[in-house]
Amino acid sequence: MKVAHLTSAHPRHDIRIFVKECATLAAAGHEVSLIVADGLGEEINKGVRFHDVGPKTGGRFARMTGTTSRVYQAALALRPDIVHFHDPELIPAALRLKQAGIKVIYDVHEDMPRQILAKHWIPGAIRPLVSGSFETVEDWAAKRFDAVVTSTPHIRNRFAKLGGRVLDVCNFPILEELVRDTPWDSRKNEVCYIGGISAFAVSNPSWPHCRIPPPG
Repeated sequence: MKVAHLTSAHPRHDIRIFVKECATLAAAGHEVSLIVADGLGEEINKGVRFHDVGPKTGGRFARMTGTTSRVYQAALALRPDIVHFHDPELIPAALRLKQAGIKVIYDVHEDMPRQILAKHWIPGAIRPLVSGSFETVEDWAAKRFDAVVTSTPHIRNRFAKLGGRVLDVCNFPILEELVRDTPWDSRKNEVCYIGGISAFAVSNPSWPHCRIPPPG
C-alpha cells in the first residue's frame, strides 16, 4: 500500500509516528511517506520518505491554518491509498482528503477534550465550553474516518462508543532499548517514569490520567 502519515506539530523523528509506525510499515514492504513541517528538508530514513512543507511560522493560529493547509496540499499531491494523521488541528484537512476518495485514519495521542481543561493559554472561564465543543466536533469527524487508532485503552473506549473501527497502539517502550548488562544486585534503587508531569497534574491528582500522588 501507499501510506502517508501527516503531522503539522510533531518532530519528524517522533518515536510513535516515525519509529514505531512509519518505519514498521516500511519494513513490512509498504511505500511510506511522512509529511512534516519543520524546514529541515527532504530525506529518506529507515525506508520512509520525508516530505517537508516548510517550517512553522507565526503563532498557534498560523500553524493551525497555514501549516495545515500546506500539509493537506502535500498529501493530496501524493494521492496515497491511506492517510494516517496525528494532530487534531488536521481534522478539517483529513475530512477533505476523505472527500477526495482517500482512506483516512485518525491517530489520537491524547484525550484532547480533557487536556483542554488544563490549557493555560485558554481563559479558565471558557475552558469547559471549548472542551465540550471540541469533543462534539471530534466525535462527529471520527465517525466519518475509516479507522481511529488511540494511544491508550481509556481513549480507545471513548471512541469505541461511537462505533467504527477503533484500536489502541500503546506507547510501550521498545524492548531492545531496555536491555542492561548490569547485574541486578549491582543496580541502584531507581524508578524511571516515561511521560510528562505538568503543574496541573500535580495539583489535580484525581483528574483523568493523573496517576500520581498529591504533593506531600
